[in-house]
Amino acid sequence: MEEKPVEIVLVDDHTVVRSGIKSLINTLGNFNVAAQFDNGLELIQCIGETCPSWDIIIIDLNMPVLNGLETTRWLRKKYPNLKILILTLESDEKVILELFRLGIRGYLPKSCSAALLKKAIIDIYSTGYYHSELLMQALLTTEERNSKRDELLSLLSARDIEFIKLCGNKEEYTYEKISELMGMSIRTIDGIRNKLFEKLQIKSKIGLVMFAIKHGLINIE
Repeated sequence: MEEKPVEIVLVDDHTVVRSGIKSLINTLGNFNVAAQFDNGLELIQCIGETCPSWDIIIIDLNMPVLNGLETTRWLRKKYPNLKILILTLESDEKVILELFRLGIRGYLPKSCSAALLKKAIIDIYSTGYYHSELLMQALLTTEERNSKRDELLSLLSARDIEFIKLCGNKEEYTYEKISELMGMSIRTIDGIRNKLFEKLQIKSKIGLVMFAIKHGLINIE
């Protein structure tokens, strides 16, 4: 018996772009675009009070009426188990960080390759997340993950953990503000950040925030 296809929903106000994404997805594997919407409000009105059986919702950010960020906030509050993949031209780090704090399962620029889009869909469906710096963690068993968490956290000093928590704070502190809050020079803060990147094999502030969320150093609101 053929496996049930991954049910995908597209939310994007550009009809031509949305049609192109649908056609592409249909060629990538056992996927089915179950529904399409022009904006977040149309999606919300369709959902109503019953949580649909969709597997992944792919959402653009820049949409009229109800944009991707507002739509994500509503979905996460109403149906926190729905898996959201952001596919957008938006690249502002602060926006992306807020989306990960809200609990999205992945983020891709619209310039990504077909292979990367396929990988993101498969990773989100099978492991729960698509994020290159978190994928290996998602694939681990609970016991392995807890062991790995303890091992990773043992590498961190109290100062490291304070820095990571401030990076993930909802106030979205700059490195300059973090240096002020920690009473250290910006040069020292840069040194802490660079050593953490090396220790944790992370390449960006987004990666640090995702590490903090994944390992319980900060909470998703």
